[in-house]
Amino acid sequence: MRRRDDLTSFEPYSWEPSTEEIARSVGLRPSRIVRMDTNVSPHAPVEVLEELAKRLPRLKVNQYPDTSYRELRELLADYTDWDQELIVPTNGADEGIDIISSAFLKAGLEAVSPVPTYSYFRVSTELQGARFVPVERDEDLGFTAERLLERCGRDTAVFWICDPNNPTGNPVDERTVRRLCEETEALVVVDEAYFEFSGRTSVRLLRDYPNLCVIRTLSKAFGLAGLRVGYVLCTEEVVRELNKARPPNSLGTVNVAGAVIALRNRAYVAEVVEEIVGERERLFGELSRIEGLKVFPSSANFLLIRFRGEEEAVAVKERLLRRGIVVRAFPGNPRLKDCIRVTVCSRRENERFLRSLREALEEVRQVQPRRAA
Repeated sequence: MRRRDDLTSFEPYSWEPSTEEIARSVGLRPSRIVRMDTNVSPHAPVEVLEELAKRLPRLKVNQYPDTSYRELRELLADYTDWDQELIVPTNGADEGIDIISSAFLKAGLEAVSPVPTYSYFRVSTELQGARFVPVERDEDLGFTAERLLERCGRDTAVFWICDPNNPTGNPVDERTVRRLCEETEALVVVDEAYFEFSGRTSVRLLRDYPNLCVIRTLSKAFGLAGLRVGYVLCTEEVVRELNKARPPNSLGTVNVAGAVIALRNRAYVAEVVEEIVGERERLFGELSRIEGLKVFPSSANFLLIRFRGEEEAVAVKERLLRRGIVVRAFPGNPRLKDCIRVTVCSRRENERFLRSLREALEEVRQVQPRRAA
């Protein structure tokens, strides 16, 4: 069997284990597992699902869906205040990243991105045979357009920007996006998966810059991660290229129907966002009062927490897992090896996390001084 030589040392995306697998590994019931590692909503949109259930018998799943996704695009246009002809629905935001990579990247070209950031930017870039160029963020985890432009060359085809950034939670200055668009011919991609929690967007800049596009998703604030619905907002120049690379029928009939119902009845999203943002700020305050922790301000639905060292971070993660709390760690990442990322969940789940974290820290800090001695 012939294989691509350039993928010999390729590092694939790190898949999350299922809740059932995690439960078995720690000897708990799946119902006792709290997923604070995936940045999804703690609430399933019950009313949306109930309405979808009513429509299921009438859905023509024996036929392919409308490849134009016109009804979905009309509703997305109303939600985003952007031209429906310049919206590309995708199977989650990740397919949006893949379509952009397919259309704008190839062997010999490169994509530049401030790191640490969403790891799928690198994966998608390298799968096209292009080179991923990481630019280290500042000590405060921010970055400047100047730093990125210094690494920009003739082969730079794409800038990947996450706003707010995953996993750090910090927003991007609009002036940075403007400067990247103005001073390069590369495509500037702004991933706004957590837009609803920040309220910040680069969509209005699309009117000024033909080399800009914005990726969003219904996975987070809309609570539809399992339906896999995302979309790209772009300009006329960009949409022509994306439609060349967009696969037909990647969004299933049931997925589209659920997204349409959610967009027609989206008042619940504001309630979810208000709750999560309130809990985010409360958690930030509680965590900031724990000795030895540094909590980074966040505009998303998660918090990045830095411990006294990598050993403490790893030990706390393991002890949280034994208690059924799953958080995200970053082994092998020199900038984040002493950190964990925690999804903001419901108040009850957040309280359980805080209680478990305090217990875990107490256990770890009792053991580590003895080891040092």
